[in-house]
Amino acid sequence: MENDNLDTLSVSSYKLFLSINDVKYLMSKDGIDAYKKYIALHGRSIEERGEHVVYIDGFPLITNEQITEKLKPHKRTVLTAAKEFSIDPSILGAILIDEIARVHPWEDMNDKLMAAHIGINASVGIAQVKINTIRELIAKDYYNPNPDDNKLFKTNIAKASKAYIYAYAKQPRHSIRFGAARIRQIINHWAHETDLSNRPEIIGTLYSWKLGSPKPNPGSSPRGLQISQEFYPLAQKILKP
Repeated sequence: MENDNLDTLSVSSYKLFLSINDVKYLMSKDGIDAYKKYIALHGRSIEERGEHVVYIDGFPLITNEQITEKLKPHKRTVLTAAKEFSIDPSILGAILIDEIARVHPWEDMNDKLMAAHIGINASVGIAQVKINTIRELIAKDYYNPNPDDNKLFKTNIAKASKAYIYAYAKQPRHSIRFGAARIRQIINHWAHETDLSNRPEIIGTLYSWKLGSPKPNPGSSPRGLQISQEFYPLAQKILKP
C-alpha cells in the first residue's frame, strides 16, 4: 500500500512539475486540485514513514530524520557562519530547519520553479532569503559572496539581474551566510529598542518579514513559536559538537 502511495505521489508530482510554466493552468481549478492532491499524497507518504513528523500549518511536510539528513552535511558551515556574524548557531539552525521543512515537498521542482519565475523576488537556497533582501545585505556590507566580482560591488548590486544573484545565492555556503547576515541585520535593526540575540521566537517571526519599525515588546507569530519551541531544540541536537 505504501509503495502504491509513493508511485501515485511520483506521478502527481511529475504532472505538477510539467505544468509549472503554465501559470494559467496552475491558477485554474484543475491546477489547484492537482496542487491539493499532491500535498495530500505527500503528507500521507510522510506519515507512513512512522517517524517523528513535522507539521507546518497543519500539514505533514517532513520528518525529524529527514531534516537531520539535510542539515547535518552543512553543520560546519552553520557553525562557521554563526561565528562570523556573532549569532547563536542554534537560532540559525532553527531558521534553516523551518525553511527546509517548508520547501521539502517541492525539492524536485525547485530548479524548474526558479527557471520559470527568476524575474520575481523569489526566496533562494537552503536559507530561503529573498533576492531583494540579498541585494540589501550586499549593499549594506553585511555579506558579499564574492568581493572580487564587480557586479556585486555595493555600488553596482542594484543593477545585477536576479538570475545573476541567484547563481550565488543558491549555493549552500552562501545561502547559509545570507541567512546568518539576515539574522544579524534583524538584531542590529532592533538593538535600540530590545536585544533579540537570544529570542529565537522573535527572530523566527521577523526573518521573512520586512524590517519595519522596532518596538520595545515585540510579539511572536505561530511560525516564530514553532521555530523556538520545536526547531531550536532540534537544531541544538543536530549542531552539537
